[in-house]
Amino acid sequence: MGWLTEVGRVVAIEADAVWVEADRSSACGRCAARAGCGQGALASVFRQGKGRVRAISGGGLDASECALDDQVIIKIPEATLLSGTLSLYGFPLVAAAALSVWASALGDLWAAGAFCVGLIAAFAILYAVSRRLNGQLPGFSHPLLAAKALQADSDVSELSLRTD
Repeated sequence: MGWLTEVGRVVAIEADAVWVEADRSSACGRCAARAGCGQGALASVFRQGKGRVRAISGGGLDASECALDDQVIIKIPEATLLSGTLSLYGFPLVAAAALSVWASALGDLWAAGAFCVGLIAAFAILYAVSRRLNGQLPGFSHPLLAAKALQADSDVSELSLRTD
């Protein structure tokens, strides 16, 4: 199983976890689907370039070893990306389509209305499940603290050029 990693800055510390702030658009420049994806466009429209995530101890680094403003590397399993996508996009679309097909016998307007109701209901179900499981949806895993980043991103790229 592979891991997805990201470098971020520690902004808060808890007993067994830290809150890490990372640049949301940093992965957009490396992704092959950047032209067809809306994440980078939404981040630029809403001017939200930073995202905060709670990373727990256990991936090679303890939260007690971190200090505010430390640069750390967090990691999540690659399988989380697929299962998360299926949970957040697949379930609402399947629920909405099923309700729409069921209501299609009553006419097009009913089918369109049923699709909207199904979509809203599916997102409400996901929200309720998330609240019941303390903010964690099934199929998602908590990010783990992997290591401390030794230098800023620009210094790391210079370091890798020297060692190659």
